[in-house]
Amino acid sequence: MQTLLFDLGGVVVDYRGPERLAALSKGAMTPDDARRALSAFDALHAFERGEIAPEDFAEAAVKEWRLDASPAAFIADFETWPERLYEGVKEMIAPLRSCFRLACLSNINIPHWRRAEALGLGGFFDHDFLSHEMGSRKPETAIYRDVADALKVPAGEIIFFDDVKANIDAASDLGMHTHHIEHPHLLGSLLKRVTQSSVS
Repeated sequence: MQTLLFDLGGVVVDYRGPERLAALSKGAMTPDDARRALSAFDALHAFERGEIAPEDFAEAAVKEWRLDASPAAFIADFETWPERLYEGVKEMIAPLRSCFRLACLSNINIPHWRRAEALGLGGFFDHDFLSHEMGSRKPETAIYRDVADALKVPAGEIIFFDDVKANIDAASDLGMHTHHIEHPHLLGSLLKRVTQSSVS
């Protein structure tokens, strides 16, 4: 049975990190500035690999971005950055379980996974592949190999959906079938096309 493997933020979950960090910066950063800052922040990468505790990440973030907030206040706000599930996404994905295994693969951390569970993703997928538990993050090759090994299938039996081109490219290099989700509203039509092709 093939596996449909979904990224979370930007595909299933409406993640508002850049906008929220820009707001916390009180005008020092635009959302685009904040997006670049998050992407380049080594402490966030370490947090997503499970290498540092939430408290240590929060202290590093407040210092790095000169935020007028305590580490405790920052991490409380940070947990809410995944705001909601995209409308109808669970109803769109759940029926596919009759023909596919369903899994997620996310660069994520303890508070954001706690939030994802609160939004209804706890137990939704057949397999949850979470960077902070796996010790690596996309687009590192190791995380894709570990997913295929855990599923006990060749990479070519996995169909992967992600909104970040670098993550898609790395998965494709390993042999996964990949689909770049450039806007979340495109997921429904793409899933219909992919799944019809796979079961025909």
